Amino acid sequence: MRKIRVRHGDNEVEIEGSDQFIKSQLDLFYQRIGIGSIGAPPSSIKQKLLEKEKVVGPGKTPTPAEYYKLRGKKDGVSKVLIFGKYLEEYKNQTEFTQKDINRMGGEAKLSRDIHGQYFTNAVKQGLLRKQGQKYSLTLSAEEVLGSMSPAK
Repeated sequence: MRKIRVRHGDNEVEIEGSDQFIKSQLDLFYQRIGIGSIGAPPSSIKQKLLEKEKVVGPGKTPTPAEYYKLRGKKDGVSKVLIFGKYLEEYKNQTEFTQKDINRMGGEAKLSRDIHGQYFTNAVKQGLLRKQGQKYSLTLSAEEVLGSMSPAK
């Protein structure tokens, strides 16, 4: 199940459902606002919206946004763990600060910084180890991250 939001000028639609349902609703939306028709081939914008999200191929380094989306978790502690693991795997940075994690969140285009309380909660749960101002993932965090299978 996917969810998309499309806006053209003052017209906006948000659709959630199967790909076929989304396509039919998009066709109706464009028909109502006078762009395209149901039988016509989709415009480049419509085609882009209907395409499946690109999956990162082997050997290609994912962006922080791709890596975050693949994990499918949205709570604060999970964000800290996901971006910490990204830094470890792709940036060879085993220790990180809150600023490093928030920089990754910015690259992933999150709406705001990850609150410091999530770091504290992760330390209390034994998922992060704190040394001065730096954090590192624990074995417990690795197990939690292993259970976050890529979203399908």
